Amino acid sequence: MKKILVINNDREPSENVLKLAIEIAIKEKATLFGLFISSSARDSREAAGGNENPDSENPLVRKFIDKCSVAGAACKTHTFYGGYSEAIADHSAFSDLIVCNADTNASEYSVTGLIGNSRCPVLLVNEDYERVENIIFTYDDKSSSIHAIKNFTYLFTLFNDLPVRFVSVVPKNVIGIEYDDLIREWLPLHYPNAEIIILKGDP
Repeated sequence: MKKILVINNDREPSENVLKLAIEIAIKEKATLFGLFISSSARDSREAAGGNENPDSENPLVRKFIDKCSVAGAACKTHTFYGGYSEAIADHSAFSDLIVCNADTNASEYSVTGLIGNSRCPVLLVNEDYERVENIIFTYDDKSSSIHAIKNFTYLFTLFNDLPVRFVSVVPKNVIGIEYDDLIREWLPLHYPNAEIIILKGDP
């Protein structure tokens, strides 16, 4: 992972979003690209008027740059003044991950639209986020489950030492899960503290 998008708005950026994004970027030696969404008419006029680097005069952008610099994370910025949904989708096609606030207002950008239109994984961070303490994977005997788990594993190597629960729900008349042996071979290679949990009931 080399390029991480951090989506902000024209208010104070989320401390938790940036904290986690910096942590991932440092671990993965990736560059953070701060995408700032501005509804300011003044900023829009300055950008249209030929200001070579309007980002440099935005206090929120400067704060983002300063925090990344202090933490030792490489960063760049882009500011959108309209049509940002399409722009974010385009940027996502050439990125490895998006990190953004899960608690955003619909007036800023739609989380549902972001997930639906993005062309890379999206990591939503709540305002009360502190740290990741454990991971729960769900498996439904389909290849898409394994594909998602593998992609998560390759993206977030900083979580590999955390406790992991690999959970599958099977009907009462089913003995176990498909590919049980192969899963038990692969999972501990990436997660030494993994536990496989098979629950009986209605999947």
